[in-house]
Amino acid sequence: MTRLLATLLIMGSVGFVGPAQAVDHQTETEANKAALKQAKVHTWRRLYRDNDVRGLDAFLSDDFVIIGANGTIQTKAQILAEMKADPWTMPDDFLYTVTGIVFPTPSSAIVYGHGDSTRQQADGSTCQHNYTSSNVFRLDTDAWRPVSSHVSDASCE
Repeated sequence: MTRLLATLLIMGSVGFVGPAQAVDHQTETEANKAALKQAKVHTWRRLYRDNDVRGLDAFLSDDFVIIGANGTIQTKAQILAEMKADPWTMPDDFLYTVTGIVFPTPSSAIVYGHGDSTRQQADGSTCQHNYTSSNVFRLDTDAWRPVSSHVSDASCE
């Protein structure tokens, strides 16, 4: 009995993670995943659909960049100016699907997945447009903010 009590005291003093702490961490991770999915799938989509320059300005981190499929880089200022000058008409069937989320640190996350929609080409024919992207988010005070986005494998077939 004395040996069991001593073991329990030692485990407590070295920071043993008990079942309650593991559940709290799991709950926090699931809450973060839900917030990130909401940000990527719904908030970001709504801001682009509505061509909401002010909303997008508030949503993106000040140091945000997007890296296009061909390697071009656009800053947040360039993206906002482009949206203001040439509003985008989002296809009605556009859908972004989150494939996974990785947390390199407690305050950073990589959200990756693919976007799909029907597009009209220059000759008037339609095609199925799809792309793959990875999006880095940073936890900023109390909200996840996009820091970068990389688009690859964009095609319309």
